[in-house]
Amino acid sequence: MTTRLRHRPQVEEEDAAALKLGPEFNNAGCLLISEVKYLLENRDKEAPDTAVYNKTLEYVKTFAKFNTTDSAGAVREILRREPALTQFETAQIANLCPADAEEAKSIVPDVMAL
Repeated sequence: MTTRLRHRPQVEEEDAAALKLGPEFNNAGCLLISEVKYLLENRDKEAPDTAVYNKTLEYVKTFAKFNTTDSAGAVREILRREPALTQFETAQIANLCPADAEEAKSIVPDVMAL
């Protein structure tokens, strides 16, 4: 009896440091922490408060960099003008607000190519 080997496509190993986040993230949009804060604060009032919701809201209130959706949108638009940045990189830079290009390169791996 002969056994045929099936060709399995190679699965790319995930590595967040190299921005290899897995196939489920290939077309996923990335929100800024400030955008998540806005969404949570303006959610349907009938939705129940849960421990996860409250912890998430506390987190985004602590780390949101922009106080209005207009300011978050303006930052997103400025970063979107750089075609080499992925959505993930755009969100990382906007969320971390590096002081200069060198700091951006040190915290977002692929920015080094810019």
